[in-house]
Amino acid sequence: MPSNLGVIAKAHAEPQKIGDYQAGELPTVLDLYILSYNINRKLRTASALLKRNLQTYLSEYRMINDSINIKDAYIINIGVNFDIIVAPNFNNSETITKCIDSLTRYFEIDKWQINEPIILKDLYILLDKVQGVQTVKFVEVVNLTGSSLGYSDFAYDVDGATVNEVVYPSIDPMVFELKFPNQDILGRVVPL
Repeated sequence: MPSNLGVIAKAHAEPQKIGDYQAGELPTVLDLYILSYNINRKLRTASALLKRNLQTYLSEYRMINDSINIKDAYIINIGVNFDIIVAPNFNNSETITKCIDSLTRYFEIDKWQINEPIILKDLYILLDKVQGVQTVKFVEVVNLTGSSLGYSDFAYDVDGATVNEVVYPSIDPMVFELKFPNQDILGRVVPL
């Protein structure tokens, strides 16, 4: 879609759920879940104008019998807490800063798609590769909510969605966003 009509940050298409069909309706409806960016390049729901522009643009390319429902995907804001043991002769503060930088790059929103799970093993491996880290003791992903704090209002049961060290997305299309890396990533140095 031309940028003068608006910019879509994330998009996810799937067939409409069977329970959403009306009686006698043919299964040719596609649900398109989208999100856009705000001026600070953080995710937000798309405006009505952007959805209308997208609907008009897509109408030129779809089959006559097909319908597209444009919907908002959910934004689930997260934080990451971790404990590490620092190798001898390394500075604790510098090592924690390197770990936070590494996690910040890992969770850059351009790298994440709607309905992508978080694999905790990848976070352990990422932190373990940071120079100065002897051992990663603990990593957890937490949900952060509250529009007054700048987060999404959607709560998510991260513990309930975690199976075999994988944080799975919900059935409804959503994306995990680490919104404020400088405050949402908390690391500690713990003793052996």
